[in-house]
Amino acid sequence: MLSGFEHLQFLPVVLCCFALIAFITSYILAVHEKDVSALWPYISDAGAYPPQSCIFGQFLNFAAVLGFVVIFIRYKHVKDGSDPGMLLVRRLNYWSLWAGGLSCLGMSMVANFQVINSLPVHMVGAVLVFALAMVYCWMQAIVSHKMTSQATSSTLSSVTRFVLSVLVTVFFVTTFVAGGVSEMERAKKGKDNTAGAIYDLKWNETDPGYQVHLASTFSEWLMSLCFLVYFLTYFREFQKITVFIQLRPKDAQIISPGFFSDAPI
Repeated sequence: MLSGFEHLQFLPVVLCCFALIAFITSYILAVHEKDVSALWPYISDAGAYPPQSCIFGQFLNFAAVLGFVVIFIRYKHVKDGSDPGMLLVRRLNYWSLWAGGLSCLGMSMVANFQVINSLPVHMVGAVLVFALAMVYCWMQAIVSHKMTSQATSSTLSSVTRFVLSVLVTVFFVTTFVAGGVSEMERAKKGKDNTAGAIYDLKWNETDPGYQVHLASTFSEWLMSLCFLVYFLTYFREFQKITVFIQLRPKDAQIISPGFFSDAPI
């Protein structure tokens, strides 16, 4: 029995909606509750305290699961649509599945381990989601370029993914380098957020390293938006495919012949 699923192009759209709900709702509530500065906190800082942490965690978990579904469908699409002799494409496609899957795991860790409750675990999740998502973007950008000859990807989508990969890389480096520098500047003036102190979510204009901190937080938001746009580039390709799930009984003798019907549901 085959069960068919169409309209797959809406999966990246729903994924982006879930992520944006998590980002924007938690930001609005956090600013309203004065948990963070209005200009411009880290995404996960905005979702650190309840009630916004509940919304942030729930919708980011939804996005993580749906993100893996999108990544897996993309993997199967390339695998089934590529020529067996395209070894580079097949290897990159395979390893991009792992990179993307671990990135989704990191997203779930960020959602479930708030920065104020478990900073080390949260930071491991953040590195997983951002670093491996960046690797995934580059791998699939190369795959898209190679697959234009197979009519699986268009030249426009290939170029768009390369541009987004460059932007993600720039924002990734800026986020982590500027974030580290700003924390060191802040710590020098006696406002240390490491070494057993409570993580301070609020930054003021008078804090040392404030401008560098803003560069880091802006870059994180822009990087996250680039990731979402990257998933949206799958819209046209997912429009052209249908996913089928095939069920096979363990004991065919006790199953009626109609069970093997190939008609989609």
